[in-house]
Amino acid sequence: MKYWNSGDTVVVRNIARSDGSVTTAIPTIVISDDQDLLAVYIPKGTPFKNNWVVLPDQRVASVQFIIPSAQRQHRDLVWWNDTIRLYLQGYAYSIWLNFDENGKFMSWYGNLEAPFARTRIGIDTRDFALDIIAKPDGQWRWKDEDEFNRRLEVGIDSSEHQAQVRAAGRDFIERFEYRDWPFNCGWENWQPPESWQIRDLPEDWTIDFGSHKLFSAFN
Repeated sequence: MKYWNSGDTVVVRNIARSDGSVTTAIPTIVISDDQDLLAVYIPKGTPFKNNWVVLPDQRVASVQFIIPSAQRQHRDLVWWNDTIRLYLQGYAYSIWLNFDENGKFMSWYGNLEAPFARTRIGIDTRDFALDIIAKPDGQWRWKDEDEFNRRLEVGIDSSEHQAQVRAAGRDFIERFEYRDWPFNCGWENWQPPESWQIRDLPEDWTIDFGSHKLFSAFN
């Protein structure tokens, strides 16, 4: 298995369940990478692509999960805050650390998603809609439960799938509450080298690596 070096650019992509196309792609900078954990950094201002359906009031529409991804148009967006993402090998979530404009650590974010698959340009995963926000004071809450429940109602998710997703979320919560790895590694104090610059997506960011079929275990 190939591991990346610190400072390398890797593209993190979300792969649609509907048709295997890319819904979101963002270039990130590798902090460290080994058999247990891939840590990447996203500077504020990083350009990225997504094809979410957004309503006039800026809410993300649930209908996006019914309209096949390939039928939607990608938009050019800019990442809004400095972020560290920790991808745990084999786990159905990643851990994000969010910082404010002054570099102060604000919160952890449990992004529930399929265990990541490595590709030639980065990693692919599949988002599961439900997330968790965890604060430095020990408080936490589920995020996007309405959307998650709606997916079950319209038949996008099965009850078995959502039980697996909830179990992954509870693992995140338990690690957070007990400050188990990687919450006990001091990531909230990490600072990027001054020489690191914002990265761009490669021209082939939509290439199909066949990762769509790898996520079937978490359908």
